[in-house]
Amino acid sequence: MERKKTPKSGTEKPGKIDFEKAIKELEEIAIKLEEGELSLDESIRQFEKGMQLAKSCREKLDEVERKIEILQKGEGGRVSGKQVDVNGDSGEIANDDDLQGSLL
Repeated sequence: MERKKTPKSGTEKPGKIDFEKAIKELEEIAIKLEEGELSLDESIRQFEKGMQLAKSCREKLDEVERKIEILQKGEGGRVSGKQVDVNGDSGEIANDDDLQGSLL
């Protein structure tokens, strides 16, 4: 049985899009909405799309947070919170020597 090919609309479904693409698309939607040149119907469509992308990003961040907690669990299964310093220019963790379960 042959599958029907569906034309691509140029955008991926929010559940399938990667985090960085979703953030970029959210920024583009925000710019379009702020310019105020879209029709009401198109503004609503863009807003709904933005809400779906934001939900997808939040879910991805929650998933990553759970993975980090698993990696940082200490003895007895307790997660110990630790403040990390991030270099603003490079985005690297400055005090990574003290992190348990670090993959760095």
